[in-house]
Amino acid sequence: MRAALRQGRARVIFYRPFALKLDAMTLDARHPRLFKRPFSTGELLADGIVHALALLAGLIAFPLLLFHALQTSGLGVVAALSVYAAGFFLMFGFSLAYNMTPPSALKWLLRRFDHSMIYVMIAGTYTAVIPHLEHAAWAWALGIVVWTGAALGILVKVVLPGRYDRLSILAYILLGWVGVIAIGPVSAALPAVSFWLLAAGGLTYVAGVGFYVWKGLKFHNAIWHIFVAIAAGLHFAAIAVSVA
Repeated sequence: MRAALRQGRARVIFYRPFALKLDAMTLDARHPRLFKRPFSTGELLADGIVHALALLAGLIAFPLLLFHALQTSGLGVVAALSVYAAGFFLMFGFSLAYNMTPPSALKWLLRRFDHSMIYVMIAGTYTAVIPHLEHAAWAWALGIVVWTGAALGILVKVVLPGRYDRLSILAYILLGWVGVIAIGPVSAALPAVSFWLLAAGGLTYVAGVGFYVWKGLKFHNAIWHIFVAIAAGLHFAAIAVSVA
């Protein structure tokens, strides 16, 4: 890896097999995202195991869910579940890649995808719920709101990487809970168990944020991802019950 120019000018980082052109602020001390407290081998191993278990669970659970939906539901439900499944694997897949990659130009690139896929996962989860709404107006409104919010969030992460990170945490939470605007139609359309599992998953995500921002805590990243995995599991259970 070589840095061609110094601070205040563009740098070209050669990361085989390709080169990435980065702004000087990407790698200096004013942008500590890539140079935060280094995780120990044990912390990285624990975090990798959490991701691997989540992905393995998804590889088992989603084919079963989609197969069941093919037998019992229409193509619209199956398509919505496919979008939801894609969001799950994209989020955990890019999160695993980003968190296991050492500080480098590649890691900075993966960071954009990792943070962007959280929006895709949130919108994908809503997409799996939308087909169950009885009123088309509510379904369209909720779908437009969540996917517009996700698109805007992704745009910020891709175009302005490393900026507004604290604000983006609030954006994730707000997008995740935007469904309260349709709480009546959603609660009426879903089994009670599904509704409360969705709420429990949302609360679990929010609770996990405390560990995400607690940078000094040993294993804080692995603990945060445990909360994410549990919340994703609760949401999967809610959606599985809704198509049973």
